[in-house]
Amino acid sequence: MKKILVILLVASFLSACSGNKAIKARKAYEIGEYDRAQKFYEKAQSGEKNRAAKAEYAFYRGDCLRKKGMYRAAAQAYQQAWKLKHKDNDLYLLMGDCYLAAGQIDKAEENYLLYKTVASANALKADEGIASCKMARENQKALKEYDYKNPPDTGYIIAPAKMFNSKSSDYSPAYVGDDYEVVYFTSMRSPKKRRKTNRVTGQSNSSIYMSKVDGGGDWTAPEMLEDPFGQKFDDGTPSLTSDGKTMYFTRCPYDAEKENNAQCYEVKRSGGRWGDIVRVMPGGDSTMMVAHPAISPDGTTLFFVSDKKGGVGGKDIYYTEKQTDGSWSEAVNAGGIVNTRGDEMFPYVSENGTLYFSSNGHAGYGGLDIFKAVKNENGRYVVSNMGLPINSASDDFGIVFKGNKNEGLFTSGRMKAGIDNIFTFILPDVVLMCDGKLAAEDGTLPSRAFIKVIGSDGTNMKLRPNDDGAFGFKAEPETTYLIQCGARGYISQKFTIDTNGKTRSENIVLNVKLKKFE
Repeated sequence: MKKILVILLVASFLSACSGNKAIKARKAYEIGEYDRAQKFYEKAQSGEKNRAAKAEYAFYRGDCLRKKGMYRAAAQAYQQAWKLKHKDNDLYLLMGDCYLAAGQIDKAEENYLLYKTVASANALKADEGIASCKMARENQKALKEYDYKNPPDTGYIIAPAKMFNSKSSDYSPAYVGDDYEVVYFTSMRSPKKRRKTNRVTGQSNSSIYMSKVDGGGDWTAPEMLEDPFGQKFDDGTPSLTSDGKTMYFTRCPYDAEKENNAQCYEVKRSGGRWGDIVRVMPGGDSTMMVAHPAISPDGTTLFFVSDKKGGVGGKDIYYTEKQTDGSWSEAVNAGGIVNTRGDEMFPYVSENGTLYFSSNGHAGYGGLDIFKAVKNENGRYVVSNMGLPINSASDDFGIVFKGNKNEGLFTSGRMKAGIDNIFTFILPDVVLMCDGKLAAEDGTLPSRAFIKVIGSDGTNMKLRPNDDGAFGFKAEPETTYLIQCGARGYISQKFTIDTNGKTRSENIVLNVKLKKFE
């Protein structure tokens, strides 16, 4: 009897402890402290005997891991919740998203199909996921075997930007000025005086760092920006005007009692120092979340991210116009072509006006993918995925360009789960040359030999070979050429050259042997 009483008391104590942890976990989750909530849910789950409660804790533990970008671990937690019969139809959708981001395409598709069955009203969400699985499967080998030293024939060449990266997350780079020799970026690295662990990410608080090219052409060691920036807040996602004198950035103040809304600030630089920060409040609204600012090249339009009520779904991209008195107009949603039921984040506006952003709602390869939106002749956005290797199965975001060059920096979580790194990218100009040699069957050059070139782009030219029969011309991309080679007394030969879809520079060689008329 005594032994039974002890067992009951221990069980009661463990249940009470589990309940306390669950209360703390729920509070931390509701205010966005996902790292802290995850740890409380783990402890609550381990001490819980009730199956339904255990399933709920596993579900929210998975949700915390997903929000931290740890997709494989999140999928495992969701799977555990499913085995414990957690009742939430969205569980299938969340498992599909996480399995896709973890590169487990078959499991992802299986869950999207199940979601389509149990949540038929949200079939569009399932169809988007299935479309993403198709994209990922078609490129599965490239996704898994990408070699930075020998990249596939996509044109883009990417590499980790070792000069900016640390063991912690480094992300959202921004160029300063038009010489592109100064870069600001966000980092969660720990300075010499170690900061407290961030309750959202489990890493250090984020701060804005700077690196520049020195006299020897090398990048300097990154340094944290001084006042008005510092270690008290989460600062990040800088965006600068073209002259480098005005910066917009995100700041996340901390409140232990309520959800922390991201805020956007403007700060100007004069005399080599940054001045006082001024909060950006579209339409004077101090309650809405304003994050991930991106200033347009002319400095008049600010794109940003918000979860404002009435949006398309999740986090949406909005924009606001700067007024003559320095205030900002009411926020305008970028619309249902750009925004989806998922999250659209990290906008960037290039010099030619193209809007780039990241999304997990448009069809992609997993996690956040980078998309570009170009306005057509009717002023409507046309959105397209930037493809491999810019995108991967993991989160890809925060892209910036060197002016109008197809070159710059972006962020990806492809190296390590939960850790973001900055990458360089460049799309070299495609130079296509046609190099040919014309001769008779006996090797001599026929007299009055000619080469006629007709292209689908309107090209129409006649060439003469030099003394040894060599000829050539520069071919344009996305063009089909009909080439006729001939000479008096010889049978003409025709060739077709198609440069459509070619993404690498190439010498196209033609060796032409002309046969005499009999």
